[in-house]
Amino acid sequence: MWSGTIKEVQASLLIAIAAAFLLHVYTLGFKAEGGLSWFMVGLLLFSLLPYAIAAKMSRFARLAGSAVGFAVGALIGDLFMHYQVFMVPNGSSAALGLLIMPFWNLLILCPIGALVGWAIARFLR
Repeated sequence: MWSGTIKEVQASLLIAIAAAFLLHVYTLGFKAEGGLSWFMVGLLLFSLLPYAIAAKMSRFARLAGSAVGFAVGALIGDLFMHYQVFMVPNGSSAALGLLIMPFWNLLILCPIGALVGWAIARFLR
């Protein structure tokens, strides 16, 4: 039987959030063309919105597993999009993925991740 505590789950969530924050700040600081602009700051904040939601979810013990799944789902999507845009771009419109990914995270990947996280947490109890 799993003996994980809420603090261990929150530590896992913190790791996912820190990784996402570093990925997005790296993208903004080193990969984006042009200087710092309000648009870039807004995109950064919008890209970090799923992680803020996951952090808020983790405050409730019953949703802690779902919160980790929520954040991990977003992180997987963000890593995939970073790879698609900067490692193997398919054309000049590849960067549009960075604008669309926060929507995909919030509407599809985060809910799927939350469901998987809930199922894993339930199984491990």
